[in-house]
Amino acid sequence: PLLLAVTLTACGGGASGAPDDASVEDFCDVFLDDSGSDIDPEDNGALLDAIQEQADRLADVGTPEDFDEEAREGFEVFVDVVSDFDEGDIEDLDSADPGDIVSEEDADKVTAFFTAGGEACTPELDDLEDELGDLEDQLPSEPAS
Repeated sequence: PLLLAVTLTACGGGASGAPDDASVEDFCDVFLDDSGSDIDPEDNGALLDAIQEQADRLADVGTPEDFDEEAREGFEVFVDVVSDFDEGDIEDLDSADPGDIVSEEDADKVTAFFTAGGEACTPELDDLEDELGDLEDQLPSEPAS
C-alpha cells in the first residue's frame, strides 16, 4: 500500500509541523510497517484507509533529523496529499495522467523521501551493495577462454 501511495502525490504543505527529530527506530517502525499488505487491492476503501493510517502515523513520528531538505519536503508532500485523498481519487488513478497528479518537482521530493527512508531503515542493503562491489572487483576482467 505504501508504494501505491507514492503515486498519489501532489502539492501539499500541512505536515510541516511534524517532528524533524524522530529516532531512526521509531521512524522505521512506521515506514516499514506492512500491516496493510493483506488488504484486497480491489477494495479501494480499505486500501485508502490503510494508506491514510500509515501517513497519519508517519506525521505523528516525523522524520529523523539527518534527512536532507528535499527528503523532508517529500515527506510533507506525501503525508499531506495522502491525507486529502478520497476513494474516488484511487479509482481515477488508472486513467490519470501522472502530470495531472503530481508535479515533476514534487515527484522528485517524494522519491527523495522514500530513498532516504529506505537507506535509513534498510542499511543492510548498502552493506550488500558494498559486498557485491568487492566481489565484482575480485572477478577476472575478461572471461577465460
